[in-house]
Amino acid sequence: MKSTPNARRVRVERGIYVQPNGKYAICAWHTGKLHFRTVQGDLAGARQLRGALIASLRYGSGPPPHPLQLGMVADLWLDRFEAKVTAGERHLRTLEAHRYQLEYNLLPILGQREVAGVTVDDVVALLSELQQQGLSAKTAAAALATLHGVLHYARRHGWAIVDPIAQLERDERPRPARRRYRVLGRDEIERLLDAAHPPYRLMIATALYTGLRISELLGLIWSDIDPSADTITVRAQLSRAHRHAPARRVAPKTSAAYREIPLIEQLGHLLLAHKRTTPFAAPTDWVFGTSRGTPQSQRNVGRRGLQRAVERAQLDREGWPSLRFHDLRHTFASHLILDHGLDVAQVSRILGHASTTITLDVYTHLFETARHGRELRARLAASPFAELLNPRAVPPHQVVVLATDRRHLRDAG
Repeated sequence: MKSTPNARRVRVERGIYVQPNGKYAICAWHTGKLHFRTVQGDLAGARQLRGALIASLRYGSGPPPHPLQLGMVADLWLDRFEAKVTAGERHLRTLEAHRYQLEYNLLPILGQREVAGVTVDDVVALLSELQQQGLSAKTAAAALATLHGVLHYARRHGWAIVDPIAQLERDERPRPARRRYRVLGRDEIERLLDAAHPPYRLMIATALYTGLRISELLGLIWSDIDPSADTITVRAQLSRAHRHAPARRVAPKTSAAYREIPLIEQLGHLLLAHKRTTPFAAPTDWVFGTSRGTPQSQRNVGRRGLQRAVERAQLDREGWPSLRFHDLRHTFASHLILDHGLDVAQVSRILGHASTTITLDVYTHLFETARHGRELRARLAASPFAELLNPRAVPPHQVVVLATDRRHLRDAG
């Protein structure tokens, strides 16, 4: 094979040439060498076979396999996504989510299918299978989003023509219901903390009184906590461990997630006491690590820490979903709004939302409740009715006159 295109070949598009005999030649770079193949068929077939050539060179499996399987395209797509993560264009947590969906929900069902042959019926069958496995509509929607990314990548490279996901009917798409979140009252907070096992009690308390996401909470190291400044600085979050990499500190998903959170005095004292007793108190040690000083697993914290405490405190409510770790964040936000009267910009900044729109979308009803409550209290306080409680400021005969004047005005109206 020649390593450069022959002058008689005419370039059709990247990596595809048409020869004088009308056949197509495909090429791809691998380890600094240009590989050529002459292929049968039309332009669409040449595109697909070029994708197969790229995949075969990538896997070192010799001649290009035909047909090109969805699992092979998924690997190429993940490699490209990982390069974007390295370049700072995408986030590691998003890559981890796509890997999870491919490994557990997509490739076991569609991984061996020809990528160009995936039909809308295949997608409908996939969603039905995920539903039969007991997965939620939210998880199915996430799997569909990952599949859409892989198929879009295949279509972009000419390895597939049709977009089967676009052909789904509206009622065939998963429609995740908005989850009702729980907000704990003061009595419930006290019962939850009393019921929590000691290794998890401070962790739960910190989530309740800072509103940290669980990945941010588990990603804390001691240098993030400054008791003298009464702040916790969010600089990172903990990635999820997978078979190729352990959990580690990674950048937050958005710039808004970099923030300082007020550290109340009582919680500061508890954290300092924990620091004095733990053998892992260096600036780079995990605040909430395991007994060996390694990062905690989100699954273990949620199940062994929170869920067991919820069961012991009997906090499950009939007709409500189980209390999640994220509900501790909702509880913190609710107390900021209702008890302290913070406005949407302040709450959004403390929670690390990317925009105040997100804060309003989640907590509008609480802001409305707080605002109406303040307005009602203000109107009542300014009314003659309230002034009756302050006879020194308003002599009784003036109150009577005001009441009489209101009656005359009402009658006149």
